Amino acid sequence: MLVDKNIIDALKNQGIEPDIPQLDFIHKAIKIQPSKKNLLSRLVLPKRASSTSGIYLWGKVGRGKTVILRSLYKQLNLRKAEFHYLDFMRLIHSKLKEYRGSKNPLDKVNNYFYSKYDVLLIDEFQVEDVADAMILSNIIKAFIDNGIYLFLSSNAHPNDLYKNGLQREKFIEVMQFMQERVEVFELKGEHDYRLKNIYEITKEGHVSDSDKQIRSIIKLNFNIEENLNTFFEVNERSFKCIAENHDFLWVSFKNYFSQPTGANDFEEICNKYKWIFINDFSILDDSNSDLIRRFIAFIDIAYINKVNISFFYEGIRPENIYKGETMSLLWDRCESRLIEMGTDEYLSNKKN
Repeated sequence: MLVDKNIIDALKNQGIEPDIPQLDFIHKAIKIQPSKKNLLSRLVLPKRASSTSGIYLWGKVGRGKTVILRSLYKQLNLRKAEFHYLDFMRLIHSKLKEYRGSKNPLDKVNNYFYSKYDVLLIDEFQVEDVADAMILSNIIKAFIDNGIYLFLSSNAHPNDLYKNGLQREKFIEVMQFMQERVEVFELKGEHDYRLKNIYEITKEGHVSDSDKQIRSIIKLNFNIEENLNTFFEVNERSFKCIAENHDFLWVSFKNYFSQPTGANDFEEICNKYKWIFINDFSILDDSNSDLIRRFIAFIDIAYINKVNISFFYEGIRPENIYKGETMSLLWDRCESRLIEMGTDEYLSNKKN
């Protein structure tokens, strides 16, 4: 079938050779894709339990969930929109602010989506905030009842979302309702394709054209080429970066660590991003002691937190970055960690 082939080709283009769980999901998912006809039938009979209102795909990091759902989504000739979960919630909060003061502002937000879209893809669906949980309790049910078809990807089963959250009972009721109307699939398997792809590309970290190499990684593993952020916020301060989005941060060694930053900033970065890329290294001495001290502190925090991180040294070996004397003992530890953090063993024990 052509749709199957298109999706499988999309996976292969991402460096993923489809395995049995992925192929099994693809074959099942294409049978329940929306069309104009079944969207209208759901709208006329919104309570019909037999009507599938979407797909919720969950599983471990790096299993290809986003690539597969996006490939299914792209086959549809319907009014549609794709959001990362964080962008989706920002849009909702923006609309609530716009409709503030009107009667039932949340209904107006729902109507905004009904009027524009038949299908929504929400990537990395997660719920951590009580306000967002209450908003989603209304919106998810309203979307399903009003015929919007949902593609949702997540690292967690719906029953495990918003664990230990305040007023969780109402949210769980909606998740249970959703599971009656949306097909929930687990993409089983242990293979982390994103980790494999990035490690294969970065294991020769001393290559000269790191800019091209990192952009290739971003395109292959994060499906992004344009409109990348060039600033990021940490502890209510803005810093310049080479590129950033929800999943990754790419900074210049010389530029970022030359700025007044500290342990609190590094902790937030390590908790916020799934991947960190650092290039633009140079050979430094004691005249650059502040930069070296910040970098050592960052590496200590990243190492302890098992952060996914790739270094692009551009012809400079880790042992040659610091040529000073005053911090030689501290640098010896940092150098050892830099070398270890470039190994497959370190990345295999990464955080999710």
